Amino acid sequence: MNTLFSRSHRSLWQFFFLLVVGAIIAGCSSDPTSTAGVGTGGTGSVAKVDVTDTPGSNFAHVYVTVAGVAFHADAHAPFLNGSSGIANGWQLFSLPTPKTIDLVQLSNGVTYSDINGGSALFDGLNLPAGTYTQIRIFLVSTEDAYVGTEPGLIYNNDVQLNGDASHYPLRVPSSIEGIKIVPEYPVTKINGNDVNVTLDFKLGDDVVEVSPNGSTEFILKPRLGYFDMGRVGAVKGKVNFSNLSTSAIEVKAEQIGSDPNYRVVRRTAAINKTTGKFNLYPLPVFGNATTAVYDILLRGNNIQTAIIKGVKIHSGTTKTTATDLGTITMQSGNEFSAQISSAIHPTGAWLNFYQTIAGDAVPYEIRYRHLNPYTGRFGAAIGLSTGPIQVATFSPGSSPVFSTDASNQGTFSMVADAADLYTRGAPITNISGTSGQNVLLTMLSAHYPQLSSGASPGTINCVFDMALLGTGRGPGMGMGNTSTGNPPKGQLFITSGGVIIDSIGSVNNDPSVGAALHSGGGISHPVAVTNLPSNVSDAVYGVYALGWGNGILIGGNSLGIDLSAVGSTTVTIKMK
Repeated sequence: MNTLFSRSHRSLWQFFFLLVVGAIIAGCSSDPTSTAGVGTGGTGSVAKVDVTDTPGSNFAHVYVTVAGVAFHADAHAPFLNGSSGIANGWQLFSLPTPKTIDLVQLSNGVTYSDINGGSALFDGLNLPAGTYTQIRIFLVSTEDAYVGTEPGLIYNNDVQLNGDASHYPLRVPSSIEGIKIVPEYPVTKINGNDVNVTLDFKLGDDVVEVSPNGSTEFILKPRLGYFDMGRVGAVKGKVNFSNLSTSAIEVKAEQIGSDPNYRVVRRTAAINKTTGKFNLYPLPVFGNATTAVYDILLRGNNIQTAIIKGVKIHSGTTKTTATDLGTITMQSGNEFSAQISSAIHPTGAWLNFYQTIAGDAVPYEIRYRHLNPYTGRFGAAIGLSTGPIQVATFSPGSSPVFSTDASNQGTFSMVADAADLYTRGAPITNISGTSGQNVLLTMLSAHYPQLSSGASPGTINCVFDMALLGTGRGPGMGMGNTSTGNPPKGQLFITSGGVIIDSIGSVNNDPSVGAALHSGGGISHPVAVTNLPSNVSDAVYGVYALGWGNGILIGGNSLGIDLSAVGSTTVTIKMK
């Protein structure tokens, strides 16, 4: 489906592998088929990249099929396409064959190497010495024919729910663009020293249920985390509560981040639903420090939020030697629910809900949730506690003793946030409700994520090329049936660094995409996506398009749409 391979119908992983082999030949490398990946340069030391996951409560399996990984010294460098990526300083590594990973297995500090005999997902990479400030991980397109390693799957990126044997697609918009991660501290590769990094998928938050054509699907809105495994520690503990199995209790490690006005969540864990045990690992210890201090927040459905302040961790500790919080007794409570009253843009946004405690003005993140990127609203209302917060100060060797803080009982603030091309919107304060109440939040334009400093509103004009219609080889696509009719419905997604920026189309009541597809596309039926950040360095986009409504799925995308120095441009999308 990807326009980069439309002539040859190669899948993403085949293209990526050939791309990297080409780079090796150009660089005269003598090792084009190393055990876990291929790359350029010989340094006498190696890098490895692993993955872990923050859990989700209702998933039996969430499979992703990984094709490659890339490093760059410039945090702002776009990945325009394969050949220019090599020319513009990307260090690219592909797997000899793509690997399918079940992210559900990688919760509570488990990494891929833990279930793979000690071998990381990418092991023995010949990464040249240098300082790298950007990483991208590449997943195979969901709309390509299945090429993964897990028998019985339908999709390259595939979801199964508890108690449900069905396979649901996990859409990954602009997968060839790669998912961008910018570490807070750079990856420094020195000759003679190995590098060991782990990327954190956030399954419980970033896999969003959608139903664009009346049937269940999922879409990935990635906010991947990053850990330098040479500078991490751990926290463990046990929750005591009457209902461990259905309360969806989660544990968050929070610190004040680069914005001193809010705390950020560094890592989330779920409890074992039988024993109540949990493990927060890995937790970053930044820079040259040997220790770090976290506040640990616990919450769940109809449970009073609890905070344990001042938990010190030590670099080098593991899940076994972690700082032990002891037994944490949680109190039952009640909730109200919140939903936004109408759709907002950009639909790639997410909403953070905060509370403060007495004597501490910096808010804690209690919950955050992505908007459904099709609709610009929550897929379902979010539950918020009406109760007080239980607060304790960490004392090594003892279980926490809580006191009740009712200073902001049941009262929240909410802030909308989006990708790096935006800044946060103005907060909505004093959000509250009674037990069982459904609260609608009215968001004005000032509350939406705002264009970043120096950016101006830009436009991408999208033109559909329908010449290859029906030739898509992925599940539900035409499989070569070129006589299929033009679909009456569709959706356009704008991405940057593999992250959804905004979306317009049939699902959010914009008829222009469906009308253009149904009319056969072409320059006489362009679709404009407006109010995108432009005239700033990171304003390089991908477009991902889907069409449906006549019994098959069609799709297409385009990369390297550069608005960094212009306010508008036109792009052609080859639909298949």
